[in-house]
Order: sequence, then C-alpha cells, then structure tokens
Amino acid sequence: MSRFTPSIKEINEAEEILKKNIKSANDTMYNQGDGCPIIHKNLKNYRRQYYGYIDNMGHKILYVNFLWARHSVLDRLKGYHMDDSESWKNDRVIVLDGCSYYWSIDINITEQKLQNMSVNGSA
Repeated sequence: MSRFTPSIKEINEAEEILKKNIKSANDTMYNQGDGCPIIHKNLKNYRRQYYGYIDNMGHKILYVNFLWARHSVLDRLKGYHMDDSESWKNDRVIVLDGCSYYWSIDINITEQKLQNMSVNGSA
C-alpha cells in the first residue's frame, strides 16, 4: 500500500461517488437519530479530511474523515462543539464517541464505490 495526495479532480470524483451511493451505504443507520444527525441527509454539514492511498490491488482510494461543522446550542449543551482552530486542516482529527457527528469512509475511485464506512459510537 502506498499513499498519494489527491487532486481536486479526484476529490470531486470521490464526492460524486459519495453523493450517489451514501444512502444505500448508510442503510443500517447505526449511531444516528435520537439527537444525532442522519448522515445521508446532512452531507453538506460536515468538514472533510481526505487521505489518498493505493491498495494492494492498485485501486486509488480516498479515506475521508467527516467532522460535524454545524453545532446548535443544544449540541453544545450536550458537550459537542466545533474546533474553531485551523488545526483540522493539517492534522488528522480523531474523536472518540460523538455518534454520527464523526464518521469515516473509504471511497474507491477506481471501482466507483464506497467501502469500510465507520460511524463513531455514542457514550
């Protein structure tokens, strides 16, 4: 496996794959609802961190880390808040718990599909 820096074109392609397929990938809807966002209904509300890698089969994959960017007053009272610093642009953000406010997925650009979706748990 090797890494690569995705181009704007590859990011846009990955976003199209995501928009087209996220509802079916999210059909189990675990750790969503009951005060946590439904992912496929809120894609525009997430910041994204993109990491490119080439898997053992030579497929170009973008690992995408999603971070909720629109916390309400109620969210803040529950302890959720947005990092207002710019560090998320340079450092990978790792959040434990937080339900569907934080999730990740691999977007296989070569095969035009989503894989390995992971939604944070709820504490």
